[in-house]
Amino acid sequence: MLNQLDIIKKTSILIEKKNFFMAEKILKDFIKYSKNIKLDIKVFYNLYLASDGQKNFKNAKKYLEKCLKINDKNYIVLNNLANIYFKEKNFHKAEKLYLQSFEFKNDYLLVIVNLAIFYQNLGRLEESKKFYLKAIEISPERISIFFNLSRIDKNFIDEEKIKYLKNLIKNEKQELSEMSYGYFLLAENERKKKNYKLEIKYLQKANKYSFDSKKKTNNQTLNYWKNIIPKKYNKFNYIPHNEKNIFENFKPIFIIGLPRSGSTVVEALISSANKNIFTLGEASIFNGIIAKDFSDEKNTIELEFVHNKISKILENMSFDFNSKIFIDKSLENFFYVDVILNIFPKAKFINTVRNIDDNIFAIFKQSLSKISWTHSIDDILEYIDNYFIIINYFIKKNPDKIFTMHLEELTNNPEEISKKLYSFCNLEWSNEVLNFHTRKDLLISTASNIQIRDNIKKYDNEKYKPYKNLLKSFYKNYDWLDLK
Repeated sequence: MLNQLDIIKKTSILIEKKNFFMAEKILKDFIKYSKNIKLDIKVFYNLYLASDGQKNFKNAKKYLEKCLKINDKNYIVLNNLANIYFKEKNFHKAEKLYLQSFEFKNDYLLVIVNLAIFYQNLGRLEESKKFYLKAIEISPERISIFFNLSRIDKNFIDEEKIKYLKNLIKNEKQELSEMSYGYFLLAENERKKKNYKLEIKYLQKANKYSFDSKKKTNNQTLNYWKNIIPKKYNKFNYIPHNEKNIFENFKPIFIIGLPRSGSTVVEALISSANKNIFTLGEASIFNGIIAKDFSDEKNTIELEFVHNKISKILENMSFDFNSKIFIDKSLENFFYVDVILNIFPKAKFINTVRNIDDNIFAIFKQSLSKISWTHSIDDILEYIDNYFIIINYFIKKNPDKIFTMHLEELTNNPEEISKKLYSFCNLEWSNEVLNFHTRKDLLISTASNIQIRDNIKKYDNEKYKPYKNLLKSFYKNYDWLDLK
């Protein structure tokens, strides 16, 4: 039998290779047959990594807590445990653990950045800024930290910092993702000076570096979005449940559509209902299941398999199954409307839209590093074309299930439109709904985080006019483009 050190080394290699299940099994067997041995903290830490890799956050938390019983001053464990409490929306506990980690090692960059993001996502911007500045002090060559801080403080990037960033970009050893953030900052600087041509040039470079930073993965997912799911969305064959569907009386609300179309403000409005609705954020549960487990040519989906997967995911997220309602803001779910309704027959969908050419530019100008199709105008337009085809198909098929919310209408008349939104969702509206920006527990992790901390403002029809020429060559290909 392998000794403890060998077990730790072997399972560390398995975890590195993402063989989480085997690593977990070996570690559990070792613990089972090693009752008289004092277990090293790394045994439980590897069990945490194996559980986290399988997205079993409940077990991951349990093993981190076991680590703390062995060493309650381990700053790495404290930081990771805080991450889990943050996902569970236990903000008080998460903050306490992050700060303990920072106290035990005040130059631990990871927890400093996590604290900055934590406070930023909760709208506590001054506290966030303090930790971003600390992070820059420790790691002055990490451009992404400058980028994040610039979102909080629009005056942070001045000409002196632009010169500094240009020098950092010249470094051949700089990571591609960091280069991307650098060019996004240069683009924003040119926008302020109304040098739109140079801004666009920098945006093109920023998006290319962002795509190339995860080129293999991005090419795979881009192929999925362009060539696979648009041909499958209405051709799935369903194998029905053998057991009772426990979700048949659930009433989830799915926010769907395009990024930068008002989805975040809709999520904030709905989550401010009296029921204090649980939100999954952009969990991409259905996309994760369909893209990974149902890629066969027959397009067959076993509903019981999907049902069980979702049940486990919700359990790991500490969802209260008695509430029977939640919000999912995974925008790509417009591809999976049929699948979702087979699991959640009482589900409703909010399709958020805005002026489409404004939406195109808003996507291209934003650093959306996790979405492969957002890095070129060509790919954005092709994705949007598929979106229109698919959403129109489902609106005709399920007109009572999909509510289309126009961002312009919401911003021009927030009370009337929010009441319609609430009525569609069968929720009780109150005046407090429109005061969502005052909530201290409002967690926003998307690019709209800063904007959402203020009153709903009227739509700016002039904001993207300087970029209209970008679309001229595409006008003949897409009849939905509006170049007026």
